[in-house]
Amino acid sequence: MLQVVECMKYSPLVIALTQFEAVSMSLLSQVYSSTSYDKNKERIYFQIHSKKASISKGRFCSLLHLAVDSSVISHDFITTTQIFSMLYEMGYTDVLTTIAEVKKSCLPSQWNGLLTLLIKGLAERSAGSDGTSKGFLTILYGLYNGINLDYGSTIWSQVVQSLNTSTRQSEISCGRFWTLITRRAIDTLEVPVMKDALIAS
Repeated sequence: MLQVVECMKYSPLVIALTQFEAVSMSLLSQVYSSTSYDKNKERIYFQIHSKKASISKGRFCSLLHLAVDSSVISHDFITTTQIFSMLYEMGYTDVLTTIAEVKKSCLPSQWNGLLTLLIKGLAERSAGSDGTSKGFLTILYGLYNGINLDYGSTIWSQVVQSLNTSTRQSEISCGRFWTLITRRAIDTLEVPVMKDALIAS
């Protein structure tokens, strides 16, 4: 597992897995609770300190140092068949017919560990469930095959999906990414920052 972590230091996801900004919880909550998403424009709108702000998918990806240009391969081009072939090459032990059947526990320990790291680091979920999603398996596919995948769009989808959680008013999903968005808004709009309880890194 240590070798997997060491390799991730040189992956295109290193910033996405580690970047964090210390911002006040009051401003972070204000941003997250006021958000709305425009699917057509691929832009999230929110308010901070009574000021309107927004962030586009492209700007979000740039915060993570991830490309969104024509050089990257869309995750839509990665098929279920390709993902299954990867899993079998890794040593997956069960027969698969649907993504919903994929279990992390059927992977050898190093690949199970990497997939768990991705889920914890990018979605900030406990990863206690044995299942996963096509999004994370697609990210795993990109890393495993060393292709220039559009990782940014997949992570952006996770952030947008976090706005639909039933615990949105009491829990900030994908909180680390929201610290980046909030810090950018603070700096861009020159929002006055009061002393407050900061989110620990």
